[in-house]
Amino acid sequence: MISITTHKSIIGEKIMPKIKKIGKQKNKKASNVVPLRRGVKPIEAAEPVLSVEEQERKRTNEFARKICDEIDTFVVESKLSADFAYYHFLFHLKQRTILNVSYGLFKQANDASSNEVIKNLAEYHKENFPELKTDAENHTIQ
Repeated sequence: MISITTHKSIIGEKIMPKIKKIGKQKNKKASNVVPLRRGVKPIEAAEPVLSVEEQERKRTNEFARKICDEIDTFVVESKLSADFAYYHFLFHLKQRTILNVSYGLFKQANDASSNEVIKNLAEYHKENFPELKTDAENHTIQ
């Protein structure tokens, strides 16, 4: 590479440029590229991206569990019998639901949740109390 610098070398009244040779830079890589992600660690086991609906279901389920934990604490501290205290919570939740959604959606959610709870209880009894006989078709204890 050649670099031209101007020095005042007067030869006869002319200004002559001084030519200076610059040697090649050895073992030096000149780069003007700046890495944008310096120090970023690659993600090894990335969790799958959840859809908005799945995220909201997860958030709602966590919130419902938190409320149920608070209800359990309330029922234990209550002077009412547990079945009557839970009845009040179920009644008010169902009352709010039927007033805020259509009857068809309420009926579907009520039936589905009741069937799922009964099925879960039957499975729990089958695993923990094998001496009890269950009717798998109707999810009842015989």
